[in-house]
Amino acid sequence: MNNWKKFTAACMGAAMVGTTVFGASATVFAADTVTLDVWHQFTDPESAQTQAFEAAVEEYEKEHENIKIELHGLDTESYKTKISTEFASSASGVDVFYYWAPGKLKQLTDADKVLPLNDYVTDDIKSRIKEGSTSNFELDGNLYALPIDSYMMCLFCNKDLFDQAGVEIPTTYDELITAGEALAKLDGVTPLAVGAKDAWLAGALYESLALREVGASEVQSALLGETEFTNEGFKKAAEDVVELYDKGILGKNPLEDGEAEATADFLNGKVAMQLDGSWFAGTIDNAEDSAVKDVEVITFPVVSDEQDAADYAGGASASFFVNKNTDTPEESADFAMYISEKMGEQALELGTGFPCWNTDVDTDTISPTFVKLMDLYDGVKTGVQNWDGIINANAAAVHLEQAQSLLSGSADIDSFMTAHQDAISAAE
Repeated sequence: MNNWKKFTAACMGAAMVGTTVFGASATVFAADTVTLDVWHQFTDPESAQTQAFEAAVEEYEKEHENIKIELHGLDTESYKTKISTEFASSASGVDVFYYWAPGKLKQLTDADKVLPLNDYVTDDIKSRIKEGSTSNFELDGNLYALPIDSYMMCLFCNKDLFDQAGVEIPTTYDELITAGEALAKLDGVTPLAVGAKDAWLAGALYESLALREVGASEVQSALLGETEFTNEGFKKAAEDVVELYDKGILGKNPLEDGEAEATADFLNGKVAMQLDGSWFAGTIDNAEDSAVKDVEVITFPVVSDEQDAADYAGGASASFFVNKNTDTPEESADFAMYISEKMGEQALELGTGFPCWNTDVDTDTISPTFVKLMDLYDGVKTGVQNWDGIINANAAAVHLEQAQSLLSGSADIDSFMTAHQDAISAAE
């Protein structure tokens, strides 16, 4: 029986109030009926994720007969606008809400709008969470939510092309340069495709190198405005990008192609490495008539022995939070933790990402490249998600434009640094 069928059967079979099939909630509340207003963006009735969300809500109500969940769902863009409007005032009609961290979360915590969960998260709950998965939800010593699932930016490597070039899959930046130069000698092959016409991928390349040159915790601190964007590693990362460009490792014109074009070239055997998100595994495994037969997946190579290889680009970026002004903090916190765990347990089967919870997985139902990604994910700890999901919209636009400028052939590193310093400082 696959995980989804097990989950559905468990939902249908549970009958004891105050207990749970998976152990996320065993709290018994007062006998008075409580209604929780829960805001979310899971509105597509055909989506397996929506179905999982609704099944978990139904199960929670069965386990807590005195609690009624009132759902308020909107499509993503409408939802973002509505939640911002609600929290611009008292948000009196919101108890639990779906939201993004850490950047957007910080705006609400700075305004004292979100309830910390420190007093509600037990040691038992903590023991079920993958180490490092809560980092995006921790601010100023408080934990505001539990993770659902996570993603990772990776290099997808065509092993056959590496064999043709006589080089190994790189584990360090120096090895990446060596391999890239050798791969560039193969006729019609791009050593490392970024798809940088899509600005977020140009950003992802720089972000991957900044992560290696600076380290996850310091990058996060700078993006959240806790420290200045002055670490020399940020400048060195820009120089690394320019070096990759100058040596032809990114192809003749990396700004010419977007993700779709890079993907087509990879599947046609014309790209040795592609930088993309963990979801790219499904594209590889489901592609018909692909010329790529042997794929290895790695996180971005480290720049030195001092670098923590367990840092990674990606992470858990959204969850369920509790309005600090709720009249039912205990019940709201319990539901927020419950729904986060339930949806996290379904992440792999639903194809939404890596579960942030220690749960058994039947790998027979998962695509082979994603199985490799799971093994890779087991070795990482601290993630920094794509920067445009952390900093505000104006700063993100500057960042992505500047990231593309590094791939133009006329990069100005000093201007790059000044633009970032000004934009991130203005966003604080």
